[in-house]
Amino acid sequence: MPGRMALSSSLLVLLSVLSCGVSVAQPVAAPSCQPAPQLQPGKTQLLERVLVRPGARLATKPDGADGVPVPAFSALFVYGRSPDGAAVQVGVSSDCKPQGWMRADSVVSWRHTMVAAFTPRSNRDRVLFFGSADAPKALLPLPDTTAEAARLHDAATKAPGTAGVVAQEPPTPVDIDKQFYLLPILDAQSLRFGTSLSPSNLPVDILHVASLSEKSPASDKSPASPAAATASAERHSFRTAVVFVLDATESMDPYLNRSRETLDKIFAKVEAEKLQDRVRFGLVAFRDDPKAVPRIEYGTRVYADPNRISSKAAFDQAVKGMRAATVSSRAVAEDVYAGMETAIDKVDWSGFDGKFVVLVTDASAREPDSGIVATNMDEGALALLAQEKGIALMAVHLLTKEGGDKDHERAERQYKVLTRFPGRGPLYYSVPAGDVNEFGKEADKIAAALVQLIESAEDNGGARPDAPPPPAPPSPSAAKTDPAADIAAVGYAMRLAYLGKVAGSAAPAMFESWALDKDLAHHDVQSLDIRVLMSKAQLSDLAATVSALNDAMQKGIADPDSFERQLRSALLTLSRDPNKIGSNANRELTDAALGEYVAGLPFRSKVMGLTQDAWLGMSPSEQQELIDHLAVDLELYQHMQDDVGHWVSLAPGARPEDAVYPVPLNAFP
Repeated sequence: MPGRMALSSSLLVLLSVLSCGVSVAQPVAAPSCQPAPQLQPGKTQLLERVLVRPGARLATKPDGADGVPVPAFSALFVYGRSPDGAAVQVGVSSDCKPQGWMRADSVVSWRHTMVAAFTPRSNRDRVLFFGSADAPKALLPLPDTTAEAARLHDAATKAPGTAGVVAQEPPTPVDIDKQFYLLPILDAQSLRFGTSLSPSNLPVDILHVASLSEKSPASDKSPASPAAATASAERHSFRTAVVFVLDATESMDPYLNRSRETLDKIFAKVEAEKLQDRVRFGLVAFRDDPKAVPRIEYGTRVYADPNRISSKAAFDQAVKGMRAATVSSRAVAEDVYAGMETAIDKVDWSGFDGKFVVLVTDASAREPDSGIVATNMDEGALALLAQEKGIALMAVHLLTKEGGDKDHERAERQYKVLTRFPGRGPLYYSVPAGDVNEFGKEADKIAAALVQLIESAEDNGGARPDAPPPPAPPSPSAAKTDPAADIAAVGYAMRLAYLGKVAGSAAPAMFESWALDKDLAHHDVQSLDIRVLMSKAQLSDLAATVSALNDAMQKGIADPDSFERQLRSALLTLSRDPNKIGSNANRELTDAALGEYVAGLPFRSKVMGLTQDAWLGMSPSEQQELIDHLAVDLELYQHMQDDVGHWVSLAPGARPEDAVYPVPLNAFP
């Protein structure tokens, strides 16, 4: 898959989860409240969680008709599934408050809160990420993985996507202790290098991970590919088109005149900075069907085509005759969708990289079933059409008294669906009371942000993949009052898409891949550390369990034959289900003690599976070594509990107990 060359550290940062207010804190026993989050199949302690794919939406019903965007990589708890399995009921926490439904194919199961962390790169190559588990698995038996590693790195650098490699570790080291990022592990398989007869035969884990990707030549010091050279030569050709779709029905003259004033300001700045070649403006007006409404003149009209208008003088001439209708249209709702369809479908957008359509209206849109429309497209279909063409739709909604509250509420619902931008949300802005001055301020704000975007694209050669992404959008329930922030975020995405286009990149926002946790050239060097995100309650329970095991073993040294009895007694004091401990077979005691969240992790425990017979088979020094090991773990857990700087709050304003700590896998007993 071409273009999946480097994982961007900026995109690995856990911003999407923070902005969504998601907590992955998980109690070790299922909540007793209702409706309770679901347990994983076959488990009694582990709650089921999923990771959100890009473009996913959260809806109030399983059919997803009213969905709102959810940031990619949000970690959600599962509360239920629709009868047909097509939708999943989810919530951001385990507090028995599900928030809505998502399509089952828009999420991916995350059995444990395991994440991978890159180790310091003092003696290893960059980690390679493969498109299938078979690719890294095929490398393990090779007699010389060092030579093969060199070949793969060279191929991945020169021609991204070849040799089964879909991505590489960022060239700049990422320190999880200073910059927390999320590289979720979906599954892990323990194997070995070589064969049983080979010199190495060292253990290695193949990790199935999810990751965000970004084509970032600016941060990669590898030799430039031919595609990258093309990008460098063409990067100043980034061009933007902005088409205004104006409601030209009766009583709209004040807004049309103010829109002209805003456009005059834009043109003056663009021409002063000689950016006419980089940005073009268009204008579409809509009224009603002239066959049904005499003297309405037209349904939709393209006054200015951005492909044909290159100067302020030409634009002024083109829109000179634009004015509001002198007769009323047929309903309070207007044929807005006809105007939007004209702008999206009748304008040739192929020559532009930045693409914006800005709607200005004081009315709701007529739906196709009204029988008085010029198009059968609705808000969802138009949003999809615009998305396919890479166009961002924006709406400035004038809350005039003529419309009335009912129509304004309907319009808001429509335009929030119409203007949804992937990963950003609705680009919808309302103007209270339809005040002309307030509208002017909003229009000027949008215009200034668009000019800033154009200037930034010009100054930075069309794209800034080395710059950090704009701030995360507010939560879906928050009021959208800052079009400048939205335009900056949308423009950032458009510039990255432009760079990917000229460089031949087609990297998706999220993909699943497989990686080895050891270096191919040095089998004893760890490339990826596995961490488990644990809540304060979980870490406290783990420490209490380890302490009980330690006490039982201490007593077992003095009276070896009492080890099982001491262990069972210690665990009974901790268990939430004494019957479970009391009925467990001898060999299952330590497994039950450490809990399912430890039992399912891909690590080699010194304690799990320990039986009385195994304990008695140990020498006194081996027994003491195990006790000492548990004592060290206890001390480590206490340091983690006290290490305020490394506890990560996954939701602004969340309770302190909801914070998580990225516990290294080798810290488990």
